[in-house]
Amino acid sequence: MSQQELHDLIIYQDRYFEILTEFFLCVTGCLPRDFSPLESFSDSIQGIASVLRENPKRAEKSMMAFSSLEKNLKKLYSEEGGKAFSAAKKLDACKLNLGGSSRFLQTQLNATRKSLLYSDTVLIPDPVMPWLEKKRDEEKFNHVIPLQMAFFILHLSDIKGDEFDLPPFIVFPSFEKSLEEHDQQTQENSVQLITDVFSHYVDSGIAHPQDIMEFATNHPDQYFQKIEEARLFVSPGSEPGESVKVELENYKAEMRQWRSEDWCNELFSNGDASVVTNAIFERIMPNYHLLENADELRSHPFLCVNAQAHYYQLIANMKNASAGEVASFDPSTSAILQSLTSKRLDYLANIEDSQLVALRKTDENIEFRRELRDLVNSLPNTKVEDLGYVAAEVYSHIERAISKHEKQVSLFNDKYQAKHKYTALIAGGTLGVTMFPVLAPFLGALLPLGAAAATGKYVSDKLDEKAEIGQFSHSMMGVISRAKGK
Repeated sequence: MSQQELHDLIIYQDRYFEILTEFFLCVTGCLPRDFSPLESFSDSIQGIASVLRENPKRAEKSMMAFSSLEKNLKKLYSEEGGKAFSAAKKLDACKLNLGGSSRFLQTQLNATRKSLLYSDTVLIPDPVMPWLEKKRDEEKFNHVIPLQMAFFILHLSDIKGDEFDLPPFIVFPSFEKSLEEHDQQTQENSVQLITDVFSHYVDSGIAHPQDIMEFATNHPDQYFQKIEEARLFVSPGSEPGESVKVELENYKAEMRQWRSEDWCNELFSNGDASVVTNAIFERIMPNYHLLENADELRSHPFLCVNAQAHYYQLIANMKNASAGEVASFDPSTSAILQSLTSKRLDYLANIEDSQLVALRKTDENIEFRRELRDLVNSLPNTKVEDLGYVAAEVYSHIERAISKHEKQVSLFNDKYQAKHKYTALIAGGTLGVTMFPVLAPFLGALLPLGAAAATGKYVSDKLDEKAEIGQFSHSMMGVISRAKGK
């Protein structure tokens, strides 16, 4: 990548964040960090909705903000999107491609921030534009969701950093909905992927999309049995492994909450087989786009939600022309990412933005990546595929490193306490050691030679101590240790 291309990428991303910030300010009257804690967005947005209902002028201004957002983002896409995508493609680095859904919520935000300890750059498909690319009348909250996406993505503002050699993350234009509606190759390849999934896991005689519903209609018991055995149906918010009956009820409840009444009535009236099939289609499509993006941008797929990762693994385990090459991603990287985003390491999300920036500037992420890769590569090959085993090993490695760091800090403190006590003895008790830093400029003329020398030694030791403290506290394990203690 040339310096000009890197510059174009930074300019694109700066403009993207300016557009979202202007939009969010116009609708809410404040910045995301002042609007709500991460976990309380839903409550805060209800307050804004109440204000807008009571203030028609404010409501009109907010609606205009949505129109401006769509216009400005589409203009940015048309003028700079192609160059930004091309530049991201040429970026020669350890790149992770976030995928599995078109949404970017707290889970994705925390996973992105945690993965910055490991990767060079995280590639994030723009989570706002898919809600503007096409009419989505089936969605109940098609105005709230773009605002929600802006809320979470804007929490990355302080670490997009123009001062880095490589951007820690890139929010790139993915054009997913436009491609689904208008691009013939996308339509053909995505249909083929869906067909292949059902052919592999349900019945080998399925060769066309219409064969799926035909098989479900003619062999309903076998259809549901095969889907349950393959764990092919996971409703939103669920974990793989539930029965079809439980997942079906969960899915219907979720759809009644998020989709329009007309949409729900039409789908549910077609019968349970149709509902299950549609739900699986909805799960496969984001993985199709992830495969495409990972391939085009030469990046490693990154999924941070268990159910989404489950579907990716289902696709990776079957034979499919469009999935085969990308699905053979580095298993050690996949295992490490799965480990870092596990609940056992949730405390990594406590690391502050300023600390992340400092770690990135000193290339601590590169050394940490090398450590974890060496760890995973030292494991038996048969174990690397066992993500649970690898996650436990990574967690134990980090715990050992934290423990080692804390012992070093303790030894460091003991060393300097001993030095200061020795200096106090040299001074002969003339002045309390704690007064030396304050009186140091004046002591040379007042104290006996031994005491003055002791004072100078104390000041020198304190400067050394401060420098070493900085090294400890700003190291990767120093930062992680403090994050765990919060």
